[in-house]
Amino acid sequence: MAPPAEILRPGRLPHVHGPLCEYGEALALMQRLVERPADADDVLLSVQHPPTITVGRRGARGAIHRQELVGDDGQMVTVPVHEIARGGSVTFHTPGQLVIYPIVRISRLAPPLGGGTLGDLHAFARALERAMGQCCEHFGLSTCTREGFAGLWIDASTKIGSLGVGIRRGWTFHGLALNVCPRLQDFELITPCGLDGVRMTSLHEELRKAGRPLPEPAEVEAELVARLQAVLVRSADVGADDTGAAAAQD
Repeated sequence: MAPPAEILRPGRLPHVHGPLCEYGEALALMQRLVERPADADDVLLSVQHPPTITVGRRGARGAIHRQELVGDDGQMVTVPVHEIARGGSVTFHTPGQLVIYPIVRISRLAPPLGGGTLGDLHAFARALERAMGQCCEHFGLSTCTREGFAGLWIDASTKIGSLGVGIRRGWTFHGLALNVCPRLQDFELITPCGLDGVRMTSLHEELRKAGRPLPEPAEVEAELVARLQAVLVRSADVGADDTGAAAAQD
């Protein structure tokens, strides 16, 4: 069996919830990782970002209501906006939200995710959702998915995890964001995922309402990483080099 994906935790900005990684730094690292040869190791980038808005391929800036919020020191902070090459609409990243970017050779994963020339991006996305759901279940919170809508949900109008992925040169990039303990009021900067009537919640918010213990972000990160490593397993039969065909998916 191939070794599990390597874990990288870039981030130099101190914060009470753990070191933060500027979004531009993570994006540049992703871009370097997808330029590697096809036989390079799979990688999981595990980060938390300072307040940041991202707009995916299906996103529209009309879902951004404002770009300023009150920072931890009481001063107004201007939130940067990044237009990026992932699926999905508008998302908000902030401290207390766990973000993991799997940079994996999707065609070389074990079935049903891998195989063929390109692998199965739809099955890959569903696997990321299941990993988030299993992580939440581990800490005592039941979640669900919604047919036709990406991410992880508590019910039809309450979302706890977001998802947006893409493929470049055969490598997956971008990924998932699970709300552990962010300031939920800051999500009012956007219409989450461009969906009217949807509100964001967090693991801590839902566990607090249920009277359950609140895990530290590092505990949640360890559990989610383990779930992802268990599902993103390379096949023993890696097959042929898929670089050229996968590049057409960017």
